[in-house]
Amino acid sequence: MLKENVVEEKMIQDSWKRCEEYGFKPTDPVDSTVLDHYQITEVLNRNQELTHSAIASLKNLYPAFRKMGHIVSIVDRHGIIIYTLGDENLASEVQMVVGTNWLEDNRGTNAMGVALLEKNPVRVHGSQHFNASAHFLTCAASPIFSPSGEILGAVNISGKKEHYHPYIFTLTQIIAGDIGNRILLRKMNNEYHLTIKEFEHSINKYITVPFLSLDEEHRIIRANNRAKAIIGQNNIGQKLNNIDRFIIDTFTSDCKNSIRSVAIHKKYKKEKRLYTFSDIKGNCPSVVRIKKMAERAAATDIPILLIGETGTGKELFAQSIHSESMRSHSPFVAVNCGAISESLIESELFGYIGGSFTGANQEGRKGKFEAAQNGTLFLDEIGDMSLRAQVTLLRALQEKEITPVGSTTTKEIDVRIIAATNKNLIKEIEAKRFRADLYYRLKGIQIILPSLRVRTDLIQMANSLLEEKGYSDLTLSEEAKQKILSHKWPGNIRELMSVLIEASFLAEGEVIVPEDIQIGAGCTSIEITDDMDPLKDAEKSVMEKYIRIAEGNISVAAERLKISRNTLYRKMKEYNIK
Repeated sequence: MLKENVVEEKMIQDSWKRCEEYGFKPTDPVDSTVLDHYQITEVLNRNQELTHSAIASLKNLYPAFRKMGHIVSIVDRHGIIIYTLGDENLASEVQMVVGTNWLEDNRGTNAMGVALLEKNPVRVHGSQHFNASAHFLTCAASPIFSPSGEILGAVNISGKKEHYHPYIFTLTQIIAGDIGNRILLRKMNNEYHLTIKEFEHSINKYITVPFLSLDEEHRIIRANNRAKAIIGQNNIGQKLNNIDRFIIDTFTSDCKNSIRSVAIHKKYKKEKRLYTFSDIKGNCPSVVRIKKMAERAAATDIPILLIGETGTGKELFAQSIHSESMRSHSPFVAVNCGAISESLIESELFGYIGGSFTGANQEGRKGKFEAAQNGTLFLDEIGDMSLRAQVTLLRALQEKEITPVGSTTTKEIDVRIIAATNKNLIKEIEAKRFRADLYYRLKGIQIILPSLRVRTDLIQMANSLLEEKGYSDLTLSEEAKQKILSHKWPGNIRELMSVLIEASFLAEGEVIVPEDIQIGAGCTSIEITDDMDPLKDAEKSVMEKYIRIAEGNISVAAERLKISRNTLYRKMKEYNIK
C-alpha cells in the first residue's frame, strides 16, 4: 500500500509540474466549454462500443451512487465525458456533464486526466487538485483498455471529500476491468459470428461434398446445401440418422469440455472434385453470357445440349451445371457415346444380370443409367452414336425406365441428361445419320460454346492456364502474345494448354518468348532403318534439345527433363552425347 501511495504522489507531483509549465494558476477560472449537440453526437458515435459496455456495467449501480452523493463519469481517450451516472446536482456543480473535456492540459490535475496520461489508476484527494475550485472533491479514476492493449478511456468516481471511502478507488478498477472484459467478449462474439458466416458461405459455395457439423450427441448443428439434399431441409437440430453412411472426425476444445464433429458422406470421401462455375475462366462477353445461361439452366431439370468444337470445354460446363444443380449430391456419370459398339450399347447403358451372355460378370453389373440414378448422365460425343444405339437411348428417355440385359424386370430411372457434340446435328439429321426425335428429346436448352479463335480473352486464358499448371511466375512477352493471337487454335483450349506447357519448359528465365511457343510444328519425317531404335533415337533427340536450350548446364537440363543429374549423365554416355 505504501508503494502505491508513493507512485500516486509522484504522478500527482508530475502533473502539478506540467500544469505549471502549461502556465496554469490554481485560481484560474474553470473552462466551462461544452461541446455542441452535433459535436457530442459525433463523439458518442465514435465511442459506441465503449458507451454500450459502460452502461451494461453500471446500470445496476445508479441507486447506490445517487444515495452516496457521488458521480460516475466515463471519458473517452481524448478526455471527453461520454456518460455520467449518479448525483445530477453534483455533476452540474463540478461540470461533469457529457461533452466537457477533462484532460489535464484543459482542467489541471484531476483523476481522469492523470489516469489517461499515466495509463494507471490514480486518486486525487482535495487540495491535490491543481484548480482550487475542486479542492472540496476527492476523485478516483482507472483507465479502460481495448483487447489489444490500447487505451480507450477511463472511469472516474467523484464526491465530496468528507464522503470519500477507500473502497471507491478499488471500485473504479473493478468497473474499468469489467468494461474492458465486456468489450473483449463482444469482439470475440462478433468474430465468432463472422467466422460462422464465413464458414457457412464457404461450405455452401465451395465444398462440393455433403458436409455436416455435429454436437457431442451427434445432433446436426449446420449442414451445407449438398448435405441438406440428403438429410432433408428441416433436420437441423435433429440427431443424424444412418450415421454409418458418414465418415466422422471428432475434436475437442482446448479445455476438453466441448466436443464437436464434422461428417462427410462416405460416397464422396475419395471422389475426385468435379468442376464448378468458378473453374470457368475468361471475360469474353460470349463466355460470360453462356456461363450465366448455364447457371440458370443448372437450377432446372431440363435436358441440356452442349455444342462446340473439340477442346472448347464441354465437359467442364457439364460438370459445373451438375455441381450447381439440386442433383449435385448424387453421381455425375460420363459416357463417351462414340466409343460404345452397337453390340454392347444395351449392357453399357442399362447393365446386365449375371451370366446373361458369354463373358459377362457372374455377379452382373450396373449400367450407366443406374449408376447415375438421381444424378446427371453426361452423354458426350452424342453425334457419333450409331442409329441402333440412338433408338435404344430414345426408348429409355421416353419411358424413363430400363431393363438390364438378361432381366425381365424394369427399373425406373431418374437422371438429368446433359448431351454434348462437336457436330451440326441438324445436318446430321438431314444426312439421315441422327434421329430428329432424339435431337428434340435432348435439346431442352441448347448452349453453343465459342471456339477459342473467336474469343476476345485469348491472352487472359493463356495466363490463367499458366497459373493453373503452376507456372504463375512466367509471363508472356509481347511478341509471344502476338504469336498466340495470330494462331487459329483448331484444338481450342486443349491445344493452347499443350503449347503453353511445352513453352514453360523451353522458356529461359521468367519470360516466354516466341521461340518457346511451338505452334503448328509438324513432326520431322524420319526414315527408319533396321539398325535404328526409334524410341532411343527420340530420347536422345529430346535430351540433346534440352541440353542445348540449357546451354550445357546439366543440372538445369535434368530439372527440365524431370530426371536426376546422374541419370542424365548416364544417358549421355550411353548415347554418346557430347
